[in-house]
Amino acid sequence: MSKLTIIVSLLTLAVDAAADPCPDAPTTSEAAKMYPWQRRHQGYDSLACRLLPPRGCARLETKKGSYARWLRHLPLLPAGTGVHSYKGALILPASSPALAAVVDLDTGNRDRQQCADTIMRLRGEYLHHRGRPDGTRFLWAGGRRFGYREWSRGLRPVKEGRRWEFRPKARPARGYHSFRRYLGFMFSWTGTLHQMGEPRVKPEQIQAGDFLIQGGSPGHAVVLLDLCRDGAGKLRGLIGQGFMPAQDLHVLRRGSGTPWFELDPEQPTLSTPLWRPFRWSDLRRFRY
Repeated sequence: MSKLTIIVSLLTLAVDAAADPCPDAPTTSEAAKMYPWQRRHQGYDSLACRLLPPRGCARLETKKGSYARWLRHLPLLPAGTGVHSYKGALILPASSPALAAVVDLDTGNRDRQQCADTIMRLRGEYLHHRGRPDGTRFLWAGGRRFGYREWSRGLRPVKEGRRWEFRPKARPARGYHSFRRYLGFMFSWTGTLHQMGEPRVKPEQIQAGDFLIQGGSPGHAVVLLDLCRDGAGKLRGLIGQGFMPAQDLHVLRRGSGTPWFELDPEQPTLSTPLWRPFRWSDLRRFRY
């Protein structure tokens, strides 16, 4: 092989690599298994393939099968899609400066899957995909954790005086349908105040999947869907949220027009559109 042929081959490989901004994206058939809920869009458009990092910023490496990679490749609805409520009412038009993209994640037909619930849904769906549904254990309004393992055995919360106990009240059931029913139950029995009980995270240890949460009535929570770092070591992230009423999970956009938010622990707060600033003390990570 001549030197000229080798050079041309190397240049071709470089062009091909540059043309593929998300080489680790799952295929359409793989995505159907990773994200098994009923989706509205027949095609598959990965979050990572549409929302590219800013120039000079590289996505953080993720392991195959990790929560970070699963979030990175969430399916998106077509560009130009607005945010809709569980009833189908338009909440944010596609032209909203606060909106970067809408995730193809169903909301159900009841006003349950709001902000913290949406983040719980993501974590639960990931664990189910990885074959670990029994590892799903969320904080519950009764002051304890109530997991899918207990739910699938037919246990349900029962008030005994001032205490709650888990008693056999339903037939044991397994499978994805049972798992979704468990999540729906948890959405109606938890809120931002309860999920603030998850472990705190130091900003220098931040990971995709971590969330910022402020408990209250109302409270709010947003989740870090992806991370990148520039040549100077500065971290940036894609931020997603659900909201009230229950609505599409959507990726936020900064006032400057980019969906990549600067995650600077030197700054006392992190501002997102549509809510008051979060403090770094609001940063949490699911224990399970």
